[in-house]
Amino acid sequence: MVKEDRISSDSAKNIDRMKLLDVSSWLVESLRIRLAADRFREREGDSIKLQYLRVLVQAMQAHNSILKEQELEEIKTRLDQLEGNA
Repeated sequence: MVKEDRISSDSAKNIDRMKLLDVSSWLVESLRIRLAADRFREREGDSIKLQYLRVLVQAMQAHNSILKEQELEEIKTRLDQLEGNA
C-alpha cells in the first residue's frame, strides 16, 4: 500500500454540519447554474462527473447520519447527567 493512500488520524479532519451545508450549497448552486442556461448542452465528461456527484451526495448523507448519531449520544449523556443530579 502506498503511504499517501493511508489516512492517519492526524491528517483526517472532522467535518461539521456547517461544512456539510457549504458543500451541499455549492453542489446545488453548481447544478442550478448549469441547468439555468437557455439550452442545456452535454459536455464531455458529464456522465463521469455525475457519477462522482452521486458518490459525493451519498458520502454527505452518511456523514450527516454519523453526526446525527453523535449529537444524539451527546444529548443522551447530558440528560443522564441531569437526571443523576436531580
